[in-house]
Amino acid sequence: MTLSTILAGIAWNPQIRGILVVTVGVAVLMGSIYLLLLTNLGHRLGFLIALTGFFAWMVILGLFWWVKPSGTGPAGRVPAWQAEEINTGDLSQAHLVDARDLDTSNLPDPQEIDDATPDEFEQIARDEEPYLSGWRLVPASEPTRGEAQAVVDEILTDGRYPGIDATTDYVTMYAFETGGKPERQGDSIWDRFSNKVTNSLRITSPPHYAIIQVCPTTPETRPEAAEAGQPPPTPECDTSTDMISVVLVRDLGQRRLVPALVTIISLLCFGVLCYMLHVRDRRVIQNRSAPLPAPTPTGG
Repeated sequence: MTLSTILAGIAWNPQIRGILVVTVGVAVLMGSIYLLLLTNLGHRLGFLIALTGFFAWMVILGLFWWVKPSGTGPAGRVPAWQAEEINTGDLSQAHLVDARDLDTSNLPDPQEIDDATPDEFEQIARDEEPYLSGWRLVPASEPTRGEAQAVVDEILTDGRYPGIDATTDYVTMYAFETGGKPERQGDSIWDRFSNKVTNSLRITSPPHYAIIQVCPTTPETRPEAAEAGQPPPTPECDTSTDMISVVLVRDLGQRRLVPALVTIISLLCFGVLCYMLHVRDRRVIQNRSAPLPAPTPTGG
């Protein structure tokens, strides 16, 4: 195999190229520092100082990852919605006690809620609040509902529910949520400050639940019923079927776990290496302060 073939293979494979770039970068950056320390302090002491500096840098970097996890560093499990249970029909038999008293009989048509302006939606939510037993009506524009809806779509279209094979086989009716950290009650500076401080000082977070209710569509309004050359019909709820209610709980994840472990382990290694350097310095000072041996007399 010629050299040009090898270089062409490396240039084509991004994985090999990435490994080589990282390897060369580590060897050049860390190797150059170690080479300078080696020529001035010796290979043992130079390696010990270089390793101590590396773990000190890892502690600083780990603190940044720990305080603000991002895609540039290691991170644990991200927050996500997890399905707790799926109920068909009445919610009075739900395992979640808070969901048993949820009454949606007084709610207006879902299309009316989706088409409402933010002010109109707030008015609808205030009017329906006494009937929702502590649950909050979530608009379609809120990111919380979008994340929960994506989880529900993945669950309902996995082939385990008869008559549902795609997201077009049902329509979303209502979305509710309850629990979680308290939201601020006003827009003043004090309300923002107090809410931020109290939520940050909470050791444990209250459980955060959401309910997405969907209704299977009528067979004649599904895409497969559309005539050739005609647009698909608008999905409509089949009132003869039972409502499907998916209860979800918010998994807060462990995004800061991996950065915290990196920081703590690096800090321990840095402390051990600093102690080793301290012991070595004391030993060197003790040896230098020892009295010189008496000169050996030479014969005349």
